[in-house]
Amino acid sequence: MSSTAQARNPTRKQVLTDMRREEILTAAIKVFGKKGFAATCVGDVADAAKMAKGTVYLYFESKEEIYATAIRLAIERLQALAGERTRAATGVRERLAVAISVRMEFWHEQLSLYRLLLTVGREPQHKRQTHELLRAGHAYFVGILNEGVEAGEIAGTVDLETVAWAILDMVRGANERRMDSLTDRTPQEDAAAITAFALSQLGLA
Repeated sequence: MSSTAQARNPTRKQVLTDMRREEILTAAIKVFGKKGFAATCVGDVADAAKMAKGTVYLYFESKEEIYATAIRLAIERLQALAGERTRAATGVRERLAVAISVRMEFWHEQLSLYRLLLTVGREPQHKRQTHELLRAGHAYFVGILNEGVEAGEIAGTVDLETVAWAILDMVRGANERRMDSLTDRTPQEDAAAITAFALSQLGLA
Protein backbone atom coordinates (compact mmCIF):
# COMPACT_ATOMS: atom_id res chain seq x y z
CA MET A 1 0.00 0.00 0.00
CA SER A 2 1.33 3.43 -0.92
CA SER A 3 1.98 6.13 1.70
CA THR A 4 -0.89 8.16 0.21
CA ALA A 5 -3.29 5.25 0.56
CA GLN A 6 -2.13 4.64 4.12
CA ALA A 7 -2.82 8.29 4.98
CA ARG A 8 -6.33 7.99 3.58
CA ASN A 9 -7.01 4.59 5.19
CA PRO A 10 -4.99 4.40 8.41
CA THR A 11 -4.69 1.04 10.09
CA ARG A 12 -6.17 0.38 13.52
CA LYS A 13 -2.63 0.40 14.93
CA GLN A 14 -1.94 3.81 13.42
CA VAL A 15 -5.20 5.21 14.76
CA LEU A 16 -4.37 3.98 18.25
CA THR A 17 -0.83 5.35 17.97
CA ASP A 18 -2.13 8.77 16.94
CA MET A 19 -4.65 8.75 19.77
CA ARG A 20 -2.00 7.84 22.33
CA ARG A 21 0.39 10.51 21.07
CA GLU A 22 -2.43 13.06 21.23
CA GLU A 23 -3.18 12.08 24.82
CA ILE A 24 0.47 12.54 25.76
CA LEU A 25 0.74 15.91 24.03
CA THR A 26 -2.45 17.21 25.64
CA ALA A 27 -1.31 16.10 29.10
CA ALA A 28 2.19 17.51 28.58
CA ILE A 29 0.95 20.96 27.58
CA LYS A 30 -1.17 21.13 30.74
CA VAL A 31 1.69 20.02 32.98
CA PHE A 32 4.22 22.34 31.30
CA GLY A 33 1.81 25.22 31.82
CA LYS A 34 1.24 24.36 35.47
CA LYS A 35 4.72 23.37 36.66
CA GLY A 36 6.91 25.03 34.07
CA PHE A 37 8.95 23.22 31.46
CA ALA A 38 12.18 22.99 33.48
CA ALA A 39 10.44 21.53 36.56
CA THR A 40 8.48 18.95 34.59
CA CYS A 41 9.81 15.44 34.03
CA VAL A 42 8.50 12.71 31.76
CA GLY A 43 7.04 10.98 34.81
CA ASP A 44 4.83 14.00 35.46
CA VAL A 45 3.55 13.85 31.90
CA ALA A 46 2.90 10.12 32.25
CA ASP A 47 0.94 10.66 35.47
CA ALA A 48 -1.17 13.39 33.83
CA ALA A 49 -1.84 11.14 30.83
CA LYS A 50 -2.67 8.22 33.19
CA MET A 51 -0.11 5.88 31.70
CA ALA A 52 3.24 4.35 32.63
CA LYS A 53 6.38 6.41 32.06
CA GLY A 54 7.72 3.63 29.85
CA THR A 55 4.67 4.01 27.61
CA VAL A 56 5.46 7.68 27.05
CA TYR A 57 8.98 6.72 25.98
CA LEU A 58 7.51 4.43 23.34
CA TYR A 59 6.21 7.53 21.55
CA PHE A 60 8.65 10.29 22.53
CA GLU A 61 12.34 10.21 23.45
CA SER A 62 12.20 13.20 25.79
CA LYS A 63 10.11 16.11 27.03
CA GLU A 64 11.98 18.27 24.50
CA GLU A 65 10.63 16.10 21.69
CA ILE A 66 7.14 16.33 23.16
CA TYR A 67 7.34 20.12 23.14
CA ALA A 68 8.76 20.25 19.60
CA THR A 69 6.02 17.92 18.35
CA ALA A 70 3.30 20.02 19.99
CA ILE A 71 4.58 23.15 18.23
CA ARG A 72 4.89 21.38 14.87
CA LEU A 73 1.34 20.05 15.09
CA ALA A 74 0.07 23.51 16.07
CA ILE A 75 1.67 24.97 12.94
CA GLU A 76 0.12 22.27 10.76
CA ARG A 77 -3.34 22.66 12.28
CA LEU A 78 -3.29 26.44 12.09
CA GLN A 79 -2.20 26.34 8.45
CA ALA A 80 -4.86 23.77 7.58
CA LEU A 81 -7.61 25.73 9.35
CA ALA A 82 -6.54 29.02 7.77
CA GLY A 83 -6.38 27.43 4.33
CA GLU A 84 -9.82 25.89 4.71
CA ARG A 85 -11.45 29.10 5.93
CA THR A 86 -9.82 31.44 3.41
CA ARG A 87 -10.54 29.29 0.36
CA ALA A 88 -14.13 30.48 0.31
CA ALA A 89 -13.15 34.14 0.76
CA THR A 90 -12.89 36.47 -2.22
CA GLY A 91 -10.71 39.55 -2.54
CA VAL A 92 -7.83 40.59 -0.34
CA ARG A 93 -10.04 42.42 2.18
CA GLU A 94 -12.10 39.35 2.95
CA ARG A 95 -9.18 36.92 2.83
CA LEU A 96 -7.13 39.08 5.18
CA ALA A 97 -10.02 39.49 7.62
CA VAL A 98 -10.65 35.74 7.69
CA ALA A 99 -6.95 34.90 8.10
CA ILE A 100 -6.57 37.27 11.05
CA SER A 101 -9.77 36.01 12.69
CA VAL A 102 -8.66 32.40 12.34
CA ARG A 103 -5.32 33.16 13.97
CA MET A 104 -6.89 35.05 16.87
CA GLU A 105 -9.48 32.35 17.52
CA PHE A 106 -6.97 29.49 17.20
CA TRP A 107 -4.56 30.84 19.80
CA HIS A 108 -7.42 31.84 22.09
CA GLU A 109 -8.40 28.16 22.14
CA GLN A 110 -4.76 27.12 22.61
CA LEU A 111 -3.77 29.50 25.42
CA SER A 112 -1.78 26.88 27.33
CA LEU A 113 0.36 26.16 24.29
CA TYR A 114 0.63 29.86 23.54
CA ARG A 115 1.90 30.50 27.06
CA LEU A 116 4.62 27.92 26.43
CA LEU A 117 5.64 29.76 23.29
CA LEU A 118 6.09 32.94 25.31
CA THR A 119 8.21 31.21 27.95
CA VAL A 120 9.80 27.94 26.84
CA GLY A 121 9.76 29.04 23.21
CA ARG A 122 12.09 31.93 23.95
CA GLU A 123 14.77 29.75 25.51
CA PRO A 124 17.82 29.25 23.22
CA GLN A 125 17.28 25.53 22.73
CA HIS A 126 13.66 26.02 21.65
CA LYS A 127 13.88 29.15 19.56
CA ARG A 128 13.99 27.16 16.32
CA GLN A 129 10.40 25.93 16.73
CA THR A 130 9.21 29.41 17.68
CA HIS A 131 10.94 30.95 14.68
CA GLU A 132 9.42 28.32 12.39
CA LEU A 133 5.98 29.28 13.65
CA LEU A 134 6.62 32.98 13.11
CA ARG A 135 8.08 32.47 9.65
CA ALA A 136 5.15 30.28 8.63
CA GLY A 137 2.68 32.94 9.75
CA HIS A 138 4.61 35.71 8.03
CA ALA A 139 4.84 33.77 4.77
CA TYR A 140 1.11 33.07 4.88
CA PHE A 141 0.16 36.74 5.24
CA VAL A 142 2.70 37.83 2.63
CA GLY A 143 1.10 35.29 0.28
CA ILE A 144 -2.35 36.83 0.76
CA LEU A 145 -0.99 40.33 0.25
CA ASN A 146 0.91 39.30 -2.89
CA GLU A 147 -2.31 37.95 -4.33
CA GLY A 148 -3.82 41.36 -3.67
CA VAL A 149 -0.99 43.01 -5.59
CA GLU A 150 -1.38 40.59 -8.50
CA ALA A 151 -5.13 41.25 -8.58
CA GLY A 152 -4.53 45.01 -8.67
CA GLU A 153 -6.15 45.55 -5.27
CA ILE A 154 -2.93 46.63 -3.52
CA ALA A 155 -0.38 49.06 -4.90
CA GLY A 156 2.93 47.47 -5.80
CA THR A 157 4.78 50.09 -3.76
CA VAL A 158 3.43 48.84 -0.41
CA ASP A 159 5.99 47.14 1.85
CA LEU A 160 4.20 43.81 2.21
CA GLU A 161 6.90 42.25 4.40
CA THR A 162 6.53 44.98 7.02
CA VAL A 163 2.73 44.90 6.97
CA ALA A 164 2.76 41.12 7.44
CA TRP A 165 5.11 41.38 10.44
CA ALA A 166 2.95 44.18 11.89
CA ILE A 167 -0.11 41.93 11.68
CA LEU A 168 1.69 39.13 13.51
CA ASP A 169 2.98 41.52 16.17
CA MET A 170 -0.50 42.92 16.78
CA VAL A 171 -2.00 39.44 17.02
CA ARG A 172 0.69 38.42 19.50
CA GLY A 173 0.20 41.55 21.57
CA ALA A 174 -3.57 41.12 21.68
CA ASN A 175 -3.22 37.49 22.77
CA GLU A 176 -0.72 38.37 25.50
CA ARG A 177 -2.96 41.13 26.88
CA ARG A 178 -5.91 38.74 27.01
CA MET A 179 -3.80 36.02 28.61
CA ASP A 180 -2.64 38.46 31.31
CA SER A 181 -6.18 39.82 31.83
CA LEU A 182 -5.19 43.29 30.63
CA THR A 183 -8.16 43.58 28.29
CA ASP A 184 -11.80 42.57 28.15
CA ARG A 185 -11.97 42.62 24.36
CA THR A 186 -12.96 39.42 22.59
CA PRO A 187 -10.74 37.75 19.97
CA GLN A 188 -13.29 38.80 17.37
CA GLU A 189 -13.09 42.45 18.42
CA ASP A 190 -9.30 42.37 18.33
CA ALA A 191 -9.36 40.68 14.93
CA ALA A 192 -11.61 43.41 13.55
CA ALA A 193 -9.33 46.16 14.91
CA ILE A 194 -6.18 44.52 13.54
CA THR A 195 -7.82 44.00 10.15
CA ALA A 196 -8.88 47.65 10.00
CA PHE A 197 -5.34 48.77 10.80
CA ALA A 198 -3.80 46.45 8.21
CA LEU A 199 -6.23 47.63 5.51
CA SER A 200 -5.35 51.25 6.31
CA GLN A 201 -1.66 50.47 5.83
CA LEU A 202 -2.48 48.85 2.51
CA GLY A 203 -4.50 51.82 1.33
CA LEU A 204 -7.71 49.81 1.48
CA ALA A 205 -9.46 51.45 4.44
